[in-house]
Amino acid sequence: MIRRRLYVEERVSRLAVWSLRTAIFALPVTAIAIALYALGTLDFRSAVYAVLAGVMVSGIALLLALAGFVVIWNEGLRGLGRVIAAAALALALIAPTATLAGLSRGMPALHDITTDTEDPPAFVTLNAARSRHANALAYPGETAAAEQEDAYPEIKPIDFDNPPDEVYNAALSLVTRRKWTVVDAAPPRGAQREGRIEATTRGLPFGLRDDVVIRIRRTTQGTRVDMRSVTRNSDRDFGSNARRIDALLADLSEMQGRRRR
Repeated sequence: MIRRRLYVEERVSRLAVWSLRTAIFALPVTAIAIALYALGTLDFRSAVYAVLAGVMVSGIALLLALAGFVVIWNEGLRGLGRVIAAAALALALIAPTATLAGLSRGMPALHDITTDTEDPPAFVTLNAARSRHANALAYPGETAAAEQEDAYPEIKPIDFDNPPDEVYNAALSLVTRRKWTVVDAAPPRGAQREGRIEATTRGLPFGLRDDVVIRIRRTTQGTRVDMRSVTRNSDRDFGSNARRIDALLADLSEMQGRRRR
C-alpha cells in the first residue's frame, strides 16, 4: 500500500504542484493590498507596488504552469488539472492589471484638471485639511495646461444668464446627489464674494481619492462656473478628473436650461 502511494505521488508533475501553489499564494498578496488600500492603510503608490508584487508572483506561476504542461505532455505525468487551474488563476490576476496598463498608455500623466488653467479655482478648506503626503494643490503650471488642452479640449468654463445664487444651489444639489463629501460650501454674496463648493470623492478605476472645488462667479452677463478636480495620492488620474468635470457641468447646463458654451 505504501509503495503504491509513493508511486502515484512520483507520477504527479512537481511543476504542476508548485505552479498551483504559487498561483494560490499570489491571490492573497493581491487581495490584501487592495483591501488595505480600500481601508486607507496603504497609500496608492504602496498599494500599486504590492499589487505588482502579486502580479509578478502570478507571472511565475504561469511560467511554471506552462513548463509543467510541457513535461506532462512529453512524459505522461499527472497534474494537468493543477496546471490548468494555476494558469487560469494567474491569468485572472494578470489580465486586469495588464489591461489597465495598456489603457493608461494613451492617457496623459495628469492629476490636476481645471476649466481655467490661467486662474484655477483655489482650494481653501481642503488645502489645510489634507495630509503632507498628498499632492500639492498649487496648480502645476503651463506644461500641465498645454497637456490638458491637447488631451481634453472640451474642458472649459460654463456661462449662464441665471443669477449666481441659483446656479450655486443647482451645483450644490448635483454634488449632494452624487454623494460626494462636502467639506465646505460658501454661497455667493453679491459682488463681495464668489461662491465656492469644496468636496472629496473617489474616481474609477482604482478608487483614487480626488478633491474637487467648484467656483461660481458673477459676470456682467450672468454667472460663470469653473471647476477643478485633483487626484490626491497619484501622479495620474486615468481620465477620472476630466470625466467628472465634464459630467457635472453637462448636468448643470441641463438643469439651467441651456447648452454649454
